[in-house]
Amino acid sequence: MRSSWLPALLLALAWPAVAADLHAQVSASLMRPEPRALRPMQWSPPPTLIALYFGADWCAPCHAFVPTLRGVRDALREAGADTEVVYVSLDESEAALRRYMHLQQMPWPVLDPRRAQRMPALQALAGPAPPNLVLIDAQGAVLANGWQGRHYRGLQPVLQEWWKRACAQQQAHCPDDGATVRRNRPRPCARMRRTAPASVR
Repeated sequence: MRSSWLPALLLALAWPAVAADLHAQVSASLMRPEPRALRPMQWSPPPTLIALYFGADWCAPCHAFVPTLRGVRDALREAGADTEVVYVSLDESEAALRRYMHLQQMPWPVLDPRRAQRMPALQALAGPAPPNLVLIDAQGAVLANGWQGRHYRGLQPVLQEWWKRACAQQQAHCPDDGATVRRNRPRPCARMRRTAPASVR
């Protein structure tokens, strides 16, 4: 019988290549929600900092967090930072995904749900329950994650790291107080996410 630690070991040995590929895979798998469908879209060029937002329509803390996420994202982009959010859906259907994005007026793209299921490095970052936020750079390196194993560090440290990294970019001119990142301290959903998201219908 194959040892249970073998897949984790192989992923660890291959991590530098996997990390670099993660940024490329995310950038190549973007979609925009429309009233009745998801449509492919492309960045030109991709941003240097990507905040991966793992959430779902069924998750009340996710709904509570999005206004804070949108506020930080908008403030950074208005300051000239080269960054964007990508929604990684844990919704149970494409209709729920589109409903959630429309209800919350998310201005950022969503990762193609079918492709997301085939990205083991991405799935490993999701954590046991939403909401989660993961910051990656242009090389695919993880700079911050709301989950550390099964311990929920929270999203505030990720927002703070995002603000610090984005505002350190040469072209960015951010407000000094960073008050935008201190509005909300969401807790994870009581309901755990599926080991793998359901097929999006």
